[in-house]
Amino acid sequence: MAQEVMSMNKHAIIRNLPDVTCTRQQILRAARIVEPSFKETQLRYLMGTLHNSRLIVRVGRNQYKKVDKEPKKSIFTGVYSHAAQQVIGYMQEQFPLLSYRVWELSWLNEFFNHQLAHNQIFLEVEKEGCDFVFSTLTEKFPGMVLLRPKAQEILRYGTDDVIIINHLVTEAPKSDGERYQVPLEKLIVDLFANKNLMLSKGDYPAAIELMFTKYRIDQVSMLRYARRRNKVKTVFDFLRDNTTIERMVQG
Repeated sequence: MAQEVMSMNKHAIIRNLPDVTCTRQQILRAARIVEPSFKETQLRYLMGTLHNSRLIVRVGRNQYKKVDKEPKKSIFTGVYSHAAQQVIGYMQEQFPLLSYRVWELSWLNEFFNHQLAHNQIFLEVEKEGCDFVFSTLTEKFPGMVLLRPKAQEILRYGTDDVIIINHLVTEAPKSDGERYQVPLEKLIVDLFANKNLMLSKGDYPAAIELMFTKYRIDQVSMLRYARRRNKVKTVFDFLRDNTTIERMVQG
């Protein structure tokens, strides 16, 4: 079955797809135009072939676009500061089996007009290990670690490169890179879910527009995480009312 799919004229199938978004069913119909005997059971292999050949890209739940019709976008990868690399190195050495994510507030300077004066390093750890990680890190980085702080505590004790430990929310989006890296889909939802981010809300529309314009963002992953944070309506209503971003998912 796979060999038959590989031998099909992939570019002919692509030519029979609409220039706007298309569904799996539309791709199935396009395949049957090229090869009338094409079976629905072969669709899975065909989808993988088209994706691996960089002929289509997923843009939402059961939503695909031809690559030549989708602007060339890269995947966001936050660059870690030396201070964050020290935290990551310590976590890898001391807690190799623990699930955690690390991201920095300074990453948002790429998108926000009002530049952040002080950086914060967010270390999100699975709930069972959170307190133990805190007690261990305070010995390694004295005076630099806060455990699930309120906004007032951050203002009072938050020095530059302060390490803020929070619980890692289950089903948080994962990066294609290292297991501790954080994708942009998570950061977008966290802009609305993390009450302690002291950012200019007036910058949100332009900042999020820039994120979607510059980088490839999986709205399926974003929706799943927003649902876990109980922020689906907040996030997607904001996109609808304050940006020109097209919603590709329902839920």
